[in-house]
Amino acid sequence: MPIQPESESKYIQLALEQSEMLCSDAPLEILEACASEAEPTKFMEDFFSTGYSQWVLENRGHRLPQEIINNAILVLWLRACRLHTSILLEEQDPDWKKPFFSDTGLYGEL
Repeated sequence: MPIQPESESKYIQLALEQSEMLCSDAPLEILEACASEAEPTKFMEDFFSTGYSQWVLENRGHRLPQEIINNAILVLWLRACRLHTSILLEEQDPDWKKPFFSDTGLYGEL
């Protein structure tokens, strides 16, 4: 189910102001929207880009190149889809207590 246009700015502001939110605190509407699309929508790209960029700035003190942000958008979107599935299955997700906008550990073995 897509996010309504009137809610988009509210969620972008949330990503900016609460970049430290945990996966367990992620809005259900966002998780549902992620799971309902075959790939991130423009809004989802903006939402994850905003939250991730702010999280990096607060935790590392600098900005990252757009290529790295684009990679993070994809892995964060995939995790949001997985979180939604965990909720539907009433299972605890292993990332439940991790920061929602952090991409740490989401790239597998490097």
